[in-house]
Amino acid sequence: MDVTTSDLALPSASDIDEDGEEVVTACSFLVAQADLEREAAEVLPGKFDECTYDKGYIRQPLYACLTCTHPPLKYRQGATSTDPDSDSDSTDPAGMCYSCSIECHTGHEVIELFTKRQFRCDCGTKRLLLPAEQGAGCRLKSARTMLATLENANNVYNHNFWGMYCSCDKFYVPENETGVMIQCYVCNDWYHDSCIGQLPSEDEYEDYVCRACVSKHPVLRYIDSTMLRYGRVEDGQVSRIEPATSAKVTDTSKESNTDEPASKRARSSMCRLRRDTSAIDAQQPFDLFLADGWKSHVCTCIDCMREIEANRLVFLVEEDEVVEPENDEALGESLYESAMKQLRTMDHTRAIDAASAYHSLSSNLKDYLRPFAASGKIVKPQDIQAFFEQQRSGH
Repeated sequence: MDVTTSDLALPSASDIDEDGEEVVTACSFLVAQADLEREAAEVLPGKFDECTYDKGYIRQPLYACLTCTHPPLKYRQGATSTDPDSDSDSTDPAGMCYSCSIECHTGHEVIELFTKRQFRCDCGTKRLLLPAEQGAGCRLKSARTMLATLENANNVYNHNFWGMYCSCDKFYVPENETGVMIQCYVCNDWYHDSCIGQLPSEDEYEDYVCRACVSKHPVLRYIDSTMLRYGRVEDGQVSRIEPATSAKVTDTSKESNTDEPASKRARSSMCRLRRDTSAIDAQQPFDLFLADGWKSHVCTCIDCMREIEANRLVFLVEEDEVVEPENDEALGESLYESAMKQLRTMDHTRAIDAASAYHSLSSNLKDYLRPFAASGKIVKPQDIQAFFEQQRSGH
């Protein structure tokens, strides 16, 4: 996390002594410390002492490091087709978990990829090695000696791993965004609302599926028509929103409990939805806008499930939970509170010794500062340094 002068309480006129030197009062120091602790808790809310690698291919928040990986020329900011630089130093894209983004890549150019499915942390593998001067391997997976020769074969990568999003293939700069970005439920890419085109009102849909995914996975068309709307695409944008009327529920659906998760419903040899797509021009692309509860209306007939499994789309019919970093309870404590908590975890003898040493230091410091308080003299850094020198010398 970068901290600038705007993040801290700058010295005011009352914090400048008669010699023109900047001084920091105890009050302003504590305020600045509390502000920094609060900001750290907001930016890094979870523990980062454990990598998710051993959890396998999961849905989790991901990050990419543009210091340790090098994008192809077309994805480099400011590069042109006439750039003398070549793709010779480009690398494969890679992603890492929340913990590795902090423990292994602090100080690097790290970008947030948000949540992605079926992904295993690449940090320390063949795809994502740290610079040699930093030890190359992942700090949280040091026990895995062969990790640098391995690759997560089931991970799927796209232009997001270079910081690019949407069909417009633009680098994401949050402070420059003026519109809203909407995530495709299937591929997890994000799209500008202006690039999508016309949208239904927010209360008319829960999830969005991009036209590329609809085209790639025809099974997405076979969702109960009452649960979706089509976004007709013309000239690259959705020009109108239409209710789906071509796919109608067959009589077999009346025997199904659509309130159950789709994965628990009995698989029928007949498709719950008639594959009558006469009203859908297969050559014309369209987006899907899915209503709340749509998962219970995905067809789970033998044919549809075969297609769902073959295309790694089981999240359409199963629970799709995100593995989030464990909350760090210590983030709600100040440094002082953390120290007192640590003191209580010590064995009795060590705790008494530590408390006694703290009491002695506190008492000596109060005696040292008493003349300053009596005279109203400002305590400077060199005064504190002199105090600790006295303590070390035993005076």
